[in-house]
Amino acid sequence: MDSSLRTGQKNSVMEQFIPDLRSTHYISFLHVREVNADWVYPSHEHKQYEINYVLKGCQIIYINGKAYHQQAGDFALIRPGDIHSSSVGSPEGFTYLCLHFELDDRPLLHLLRTTELSLIPGTSPDGESLKPLLERLADWVVSEQRFDLTARALVQSLFFQIIAQLCVTLNASKDKQDDNKLPHWETAHRIESYIQAAAKQPIYHGHPDQGRLLISQIARRLGISESHCNRLFKKVYGIPPRQYLSRMIQEEAMRLLRDTTLNIDHISNLLGYTDIAHFSRQFKRWTGESPRSYRDRQTNHASL
Repeated sequence: MDSSLRTGQKNSVMEQFIPDLRSTHYISFLHVREVNADWVYPSHEHKQYEINYVLKGCQIIYINGKAYHQQAGDFALIRPGDIHSSSVGSPEGFTYLCLHFELDDRPLLHLLRTTELSLIPGTSPDGESLKPLLERLADWVVSEQRFDLTARALVQSLFFQIIAQLCVTLNASKDKQDDNKLPHWETAHRIESYIQAAAKQPIYHGHPDQGRLLISQIARRLGISESHCNRLFKKVYGIPPRQYLSRMIQEEAMRLLRDTTLNIDHISNLLGYTDIAHFSRQFKRWTGESPRSYRDRQTNHASL
């Protein structure tokens, strides 16, 4: 089969695309708090990331032994395991916005944990970009609006806009730390794009199956060795590319079993397995149960 026909490129005039966006997030302890001059928060740490933004007054925040005088408009990023505490830095007390979050997004987590930036002054260009998003989020928190599905979507939208602006700031900071690291990121993201394409490869009707793209083939397309491909990808995503591909196929299998009524044989074919028995054995290695057992359990759980 003509590869340009198979990929839809034959007779195409123009095409631009970005990789699939896959991210799971969890927002917790989102609140606005006003405190008086005697308030203190003792030294502690936690497993989530924390965004801390002063709305009014001044907070003295200690992060890993370093003191920051966080004025109104200043943004602090606290990472998992950072030891931090707070006290009041203004006689009238202060008001702050705080939220904790977790993400399942390996490139973003890599960026968050490998840059040293902890405080973004509100008077800086980056601080000015973050301020309207954080102020809007704080306004919503202190309002008496009902927390319905629309409100949930609004909070999540603001959260991702904040994260996007934070990425701009941290990327710029990372470039200053080491200008030579950026190409590694770009190559790793290109590898991920090929892996996504391999995991979601469509089944062509009436044409011979060309098989799923292998990691060695991805490396050749990028002009690098397979070992270099593995090292670069693992450096950014934390796991080897082959394991990443396996995880993507597993997630697709679980989603199709949970969210569709397609029969298991059909799902097996969509995932690139020519033998349903092979798919069933692989699924059991992933989850400890058969595809049918997983689907039945999910169906029963949804009906409760």
